[in-house]
Amino acid sequence: MSATRPDMIERAKALAPRFAKRADAAEEARRLPAESVREMLEAGLARILMPPRFGGYALDFETWCDVILELSKADASHGWCASLIIHHAHLVAQFPEAAQQAVWADGPDVAIAASFAPRAQATRVDGGYRVSGQNSNFASGLDRSTWVMLGAMIDQPAPEWVFFMIPPGDYTVRDTWFTAGMRGTGSNTIVTDNVFVPAERMLRLVDMRLGQGPGGAVHDIATLRTPFYFYAPICFAAPVLGAAQGAYAHFREGAKTRRAVDGSLVAEKTSTQVGMARAAADLDAAELLLRRATRASQAPQADWPALLARSIRDFARVSELTLAAIDALMGLSGTAGFAASHPVQRAWRDIHFAASHISLNTETNYSHFGRMELGLPRDSKRPFF
Repeated sequence: MSATRPDMIERAKALAPRFAKRADAAEEARRLPAESVREMLEAGLARILMPPRFGGYALDFETWCDVILELSKADASHGWCASLIIHHAHLVAQFPEAAQQAVWADGPDVAIAASFAPRAQATRVDGGYRVSGQNSNFASGLDRSTWVMLGAMIDQPAPEWVFFMIPPGDYTVRDTWFTAGMRGTGSNTIVTDNVFVPAERMLRLVDMRLGQGPGGAVHDIATLRTPFYFYAPICFAAPVLGAAQGAYAHFREGAKTRRAVDGSLVAEKTSTQVGMARAAADLDAAELLLRRATRASQAPQADWPALLARSIRDFARVSELTLAAIDALMGLSGTAGFAASHPVQRAWRDIHFAASHISLNTETNYSHFGRMELGLPRDSKRPFF
């Protein structure tokens, strides 16, 4: 099988209306409907960045962004989990070849959850590691996934942040996802108890940061040799922006016929027109920045340090612009916008929650850009940069 960028965009557009209809159910259940995940996998989302050797399409980061913008217009939680399905398959392809063979032994359409923070502890033993962790949380889509990717600290000979691939049956799920936003993502907690993980199912953070994972030597695919922060924030910025674009479209259509308490058309008010213009401009600016970032790693490697710093900055700016736009739309919606059934208020809650992801943090991202501009070395306390 193969697919092109237009193919994947059309598949996403076909899925979006179904996901929109299930948004309420996902929020109520605090997880995605099983049929939504099945449809994501049947549409080939996991294959977008996956190597052809295992059934993937080996497409580019902008295709990933395109697909998630379309899906997130329908519902942020669906878009977020779809983005992770794409992202995590790309990361698996950077593990040693034996890990890839194990994860994709039965085919490429596998949903994988992950908890990156090194909450688990790992001890070296013969042939691999013993891994234990009770609080490896924020693993979105965990209840609808099979394998998990778990961040951990190896305790010897020196502490090191690594990631392990752990199969079904070697971990349990603790239900901890009680939130005001992004409820449909089901971002629960992974629990491991002295699980044995073979050495070939481990990936070092430093190798992922530099784009030097073992998988990059197995597959002749540029995206597998790309430093981590060129692409990781796409996973979260795209659902945030897409959800705001969807909220804008909903507000625009509703405002055409909505009347104020005095009976006048809301669309005729200058304040509405000006507010919409400003929100639309912010969303357009955010998309331009995000799309430029998706293409940045295609430049010569000599330009990567400066382009990486710029992209890290721009991911944070995308978040800021999107927050400004959704806040404006919520303000223009008035009290009606706070109705439990109103899509704009859900998007508002979801976007504020999702934009707090560490990869979009303005202080850390802007600081890195500023350091590079001023000729300072990177901050060693920022391991992903």
